Formats: sequence, C-alpha cells, structure tokens
Amino acid sequence: MLQCITGVWLYGGNALFPDRHIAKHQNVIANAKTKQTMIAKDQNIALLTVGNSALKNSDWTDYANYCFDREKGLRKEAFKHLDIFLKSTEKWTIERKIEFVKFLLPLFETVEDADYGPFPQPLSDKLIKPTLTKWCENENADGNPFRWFGKYYHSEEHLFKALEINSSDDLARQTLLSKWTYNIYYSVHHLPEGYIGEPYEDIKLGEKIKEQIRHLTTSELRGHWMKELEEDLELVRNYIEWKTSGHNDFEKWGIEESKRTTYGLTRVYYNEE
Repeated sequence: MLQCITGVWLYGGNALFPDRHIAKHQNVIANAKTKQTMIAKDQNIALLTVGNSALKNSDWTDYANYCFDREKGLRKEAFKHLDIFLKSTEKWTIERKIEFVKFLLPLFETVEDADYGPFPQPLSDKLIKPTLTKWCENENADGNPFRWFGKYYHSEEHLFKALEINSSDDLARQTLLSKWTYNIYYSVHHLPEGYIGEPYEDIKLGEKIKEQIRHLTTSELRGHWMKELEEDLELVRNYIEWKTSGHNDFEKWGIEESKRTTYGLTRVYYNEE
C-alpha cells in the first residue's frame, strides 16, 4: 500500500524512474494537497484500467468488479466481489494462479498507481504472495517472480536472484537503488538541524550504490541515479568536513565556506506501509 507523507520525497515506483517531485518550501502545503488530488485521480484510472484488462478472462470477473466498485467508492460491495474471487482461487492449480500473477503484476510496473487500489491486502496475502513463493521455489530461468517478490515483499535476496538470472533487469536493480538511496536521504533530510545515522557508513553505502548504477543498461538511467545519489552524498561529505573543522554551527559553516548544508526544499513522498 502507498501512504502520503509530507516533508520528504515523492516515490511512485511505476515510472521509468522512481519519482522525486520537489516543491518549493513555501508552497509545500498547497502542492501536497494538489498532489493528493492528482494521485486520487491516478488511482481511479488505475482501477478502471486493471478492471477492464481483467475482463479478458471470465475467471477474473469478480476481481474486475472489485476494481470497478472500488473506483466508484463502493468499498463494501467491492470487497464482497474480492472475497468471492479469492474463494474461487482456492480451487485453482498453481498454473492458473501464476497466470493471474503474470497478468496483474506487469500492470503494477506500467500503470501509474496500479499497485495501490488494485492490490488490496487480502489479494496480496491470500493469492499473490503465496503464489510468488511457490513459483520462486521451482523457477530457475525466469527472473520476474523474484523481482516481483523482492519489490512488493521487501526481499533483497529475491532481487539479487532476479539479477542473477537476468543481469539486465533494470527494474530489479532500480528497486535496490530506491531502497539504498532512500537510506542515505533519510540520514541527511533533517540537516542542518541534525544528521540521522552514521556518515562514514553512508559514504560506504554510496560506493555500493555506485557499483549497482554502473550495471544499469542505459546512460539515461545511469545519469539519473548518479545525479540523485550525488545530491545526497554532497551533504554527507559536507557534514563530515564540518565535523572535522571544529566549527560549532553547521549552517553558519556552510555559509562561510559556500557549502550546501540542506536541500533548501521540502519534498513530498508516498512510501509503502
């Protein structure tokens, strides 16, 4: 699930790059409200898109109706359809379950916000996760189930397995990069007031991230991720330099040395619960 939190960075996860839309500090509240409205619209579009796609298989009609009712705001009715659908899948073979997963999860990676409304917790717990678990146990040639399990169930082990099977899987690699770069961002996002974490460990993590960036298959992706990383590492390095300088005020030191000590911006992000 995705949750809106103001004050950090926007993370969508379905586009080519994880979104980091930045709003100027003085406009953050208005921008956050606008962003919430846009995301609600995107979620409704996703529900309709996924629902219409699900109609191609008569076994998935109740899931499609769940999507349609959820888009209309009929939550109670929607979850009745979902319950019927999930009970019907209890009799399915693993092959039929995998067919549904192969239909649904690519939509999560290509349709904005499709991994929100169309991916309710009961569907995740009762069908998607168990199916991916079973599929991964018997799969050696297809990296997709490992990437999906790694992304949606937070398993670096599965992401590395996906990359072992297909070293050109930029989606799997970017999922790792999103997690690792966020760790560094989190350390610095309260500067100049304070640093959360250990700066020298973040420098080491930055080198680990650079190694993964070098394996991305396009210069566009490599440039994007390196730019995002360096934005954060600049603050880490400046903080370390200030600590060793003996100066007692990081912000004043930055002014005196013409070094950046904060983003100067407030970010809005949507992060998974």
